[in-house]
Amino acid sequence: MKVGIIIICTNAYFILGLRFIKHFMKYYIGKNAIEFIVFSDIDPKPFLPNIRNINHIPLSNKSWVDATNSKFTSIVSLELSDYDHLYYFDADTDIDKPFDDWFLGDIVGGEHFNNSSPGEKEFDRNSKSKAYIPLDTHLPQMYYLGAFFGGTRDNMIRLVKTLIENQTIDKLIPYEPRWNDESYINQYFHYIPPSKTIPISEFKFIISDKGGIENMRNSSLDIQKYKDEILKNPITPFKLQNGILSFEMEGGANMKMKHASKKTKKRRRIKKASNKN
Repeated sequence: MKVGIIIICTNAYFILGLRFIKHFMKYYIGKNAIEFIVFSDIDPKPFLPNIRNINHIPLSNKSWVDATNSKFTSIVSLELSDYDHLYYFDADTDIDKPFDDWFLGDIVGGEHFNNSSPGEKEFDRNSKSKAYIPLDTHLPQMYYLGAFFGGTRDNMIRLVKTLIENQTIDKLIPYEPRWNDESYINQYFHYIPPSKTIPISEFKFIISDKGGIENMRNSSLDIQKYKDEILKNPITPFKLQNGILSFEMEGGANMKMKHASKKTKKRRRIKKASNKN
C-alpha cells in the first residue's frame, strides 16, 4: 500500500521538516511504501540524498498564518494522486523510537494533549463562524490535534474539501478562528467523528518540538547556518536541542559523543602500550 506523508515546511520550518523525514525513515519498521509529500519553498532533495521517496511540491508562504492555513488547499491538490492513504503531520513533529503503522485508518484524528485540561474545550465559540461549536452541545467533547490527521485518500480529500469551504466562507466575514485550521478540524470531527481516534497516551510521535529554535514563526528567520551544517553531512539524521544541531550515529547518540568515544579508545590504547613497555 502506498502511503503519502504530508509535510508543509516553508521558511524556517524547513529545518524541522528535514529532521522529521530523517527520523521517520530511521525508525519506521512498518511494511507500507512510504512517500513524503513536501510542500516547501526549498527543494529538500539535496538535504536528503539517501531518501528517494520524496515528492517536492513548491510552496511559498509570507507568514505563519498563511502556512498553517495552506494545509487544506495543499492536501486537496493530491486528489488525483495514486496514494492509497494520506496523512498530515506538522513539520515540528519529531520521532525518537521505532514505530509501525499505528496511525493508519479510514479517517483518523489524534487526541490533543490539552484535551484533559480542566475547564471548557478550546472550541471556537463565534456563532458566525463555520468553526463554531456551541457551549451547550450535547455531543461527546473531544479536542483534536491540528498537527495530525489523515486516512484513505478519498476520505482525506472529502474532509479537506469541506474545510476549504468553511474557511472560504469565514474569510468573507472576515474571520480567523483563534486556533486557525485546528478549529475547523475540531468542528468537523465534533459532528462527524473519525473512525479512529488515537489517545494522546498512544500517540507515538513528539508533537510541537521546535528543538529550541526561537521565533520559528518569523518568516524572515535566517536558517542558513543550519542548512550549511546539514549539507556537510546530508545522510545522517540530526537532533536539535536548545537551538543546537548535532548529528546522530547508530543508536541515537550524537556525533560529539562518537568523537569523544574515539578519543577515549585512543587514550586506552596508548595507556595499554605504555604499560606493556
